Amino acid sequence: MEEPDYSYVGSGHILIKEFGAAAPFLPIGNCSVFNLAPQVNTLQLQDFTNPGGGIRNRIDRVNDVQFSLTFHDFNGENFARFLRGTSTKVVSGNASAEAVVGYKGGWVPLAKIAKTITSVEPVGGGTPYDAGDDYVLDNGGLYIPATSAITDPVAGAANFEVDYTYDAHTVTEAMVNAAKQYTMVLSGLNEARSGKPVRVTAHKVSGGVLATLGLLGEDYGAGEVSGSLLSDTSKGAGLSKFFQVVVVD
Repeated sequence: MEEPDYSYVGSGHILIKEFGAAAPFLPIGNCSVFNLAPQVNTLQLQDFTNPGGGIRNRIDRVNDVQFSLTFHDFNGENFARFLRGTSTKVVSGNASAEAVVGYKGGWVPLAKIAKTITSVEPVGGGTPYDAGDDYVLDNGGLYIPATSAITDPVAGAANFEVDYTYDAHTVTEAMVNAAKQYTMVLSGLNEARSGKPVRVTAHKVSGGVLATLGLLGEDYGAGEVSGSLLSDTSKGAGLSKFFQVVVVD
């Protein structure tokens, strides 16, 4: 008897938008995991009529449909989605007379990540300090050598001003928004069946929160997110309120 082969090895894109929004689906980027896991609450009635025991009846109730995904594109959009934050794009530009508090022998961050330093001067202007001797551009901030002519701040007040250039960048402010709900679509291909299309739509997903933000390590960064599928009550009779799977024959 011939049986069709529906073996599955998946690849593809996960796309997302806010639930119910009149907006396009946008890609999350490179993802290595996308799982759906129905959770069951089991009720069992023991068979008390039989000395040998056993189960007389059993009911399995689905009480949750969980999802998990792992993304590898550490961009502002993904951080905003999964850290309940806001993401703002900033164009490249110049900072002028930015007041800075810095101490000798230490490093100080600037408001933006500096690309080049144009000038470092006393607050209010004056003779510019010397690059290399009085300050060093280091990882987008300034290192103030112990022998610098820059005097230490008094009572925490700014003790010098900086002019510098910076590249375009994205700023994400984490944990400033309430949880959102999304619709997610896996637009995939089944490599085990010569790349035939597969589409999975999770209708209403609770906004999962990034479990761990691994910022240092020996491997590629991965953002692990988990949450639940909620009931989409707009779906009519005979249609799943949770998710739909489409497999091309």
